[in-house]
Amino acid sequence: MDPQHLIVLVIGIVGSLTVHLSQGLLKLAILRRADGAGGRRNSFLYTTGLVLNLSAPLWVILANRFGPTVLYTSMYATGLLGLILFSCWKLGRPLRAAEGFGALLIMIGSAVVVLGYQRGGITEMETTAPGWLLGAALMLALLLIPGVRLAEHWEWLPTGLVMGGFGGAFLAIDSLLKGVAQAEGGAGAFLPISGTGWTLFALSFLGAAAALGMTQWAHAKKQPPTPTIAAYDAAYVALPILILPLAQGQGIGLDPVCLAGLGLIVGGLFWIGRANQNVLPKSKRSFPTS
Repeated sequence: MDPQHLIVLVIGIVGSLTVHLSQGLLKLAILRRADGAGGRRNSFLYTTGLVLNLSAPLWVILANRFGPTVLYTSMYATGLLGLILFSCWKLGRPLRAAEGFGALLIMIGSAVVVLGYQRGGITEMETTAPGWLLGAALMLALLLIPGVRLAEHWEWLPTGLVMGGFGGAFLAIDSLLKGVAQAEGGAGAFLPISGTGWTLFALSFLGAAAALGMTQWAHAKKQPPTPTIAAYDAAYVALPILILPLAQGQGIGLDPVCLAGLGLIVGGLFWIGRANQNVLPKSKRSFPTS
């Protein structure tokens, strides 16, 4: 493997752990506030979680200096295990075997996706047509409210999975747009150099804001963080696999190894959703606070 690409993978793992920890801290602060345990300590927890969460775009900007964005996005699910352990340790959530198995499948699937990219050759981001990414963002925005409303009425579909899926998809758009914008500056560019690049770079932050909004919405609705973030991770990894061949003029064909990795990710999402289904009636589901 190209040493530069290895750096991207390492940045992806570190960035993933940081952002996943931020989700746990935000959830903990929201639960404490709901229980009336406010004060400076709770404000500190929330502020720390928010700052760490807002660092997500910085990690991808750094990774884009060393290689294609898809390598970074492929590693994002690796931080899920850290969130599961944090949930058990600080949020009082029992570890279910199906959750652990699902998280393992998602992480293995992420590694398989990287192997698929290496096998098929990694296309640099400058060949990506941004119109496909902007169109996908618009479609997500139009489907957001109907999708959440349907999930709230379907008992078999945890609402947190849908919210997390939309959040991860929005963040994937953010990362890919940054990759396209930075690629205009040449290899290793930290910032865009053209007006078009700066426009795409600025628009990408709307995706990051939408992703943060989706996770906060899920927390406010007392959705368990593990299935929400699992769906978030799955969408974040899956969207680049599905849309980049189209955006790079390669048609709808998918590398079979990448497709196998995507299948493992979806399978992991299924197991995590199954672990959280029917735990409580949907209208009464909440997250344990002790």
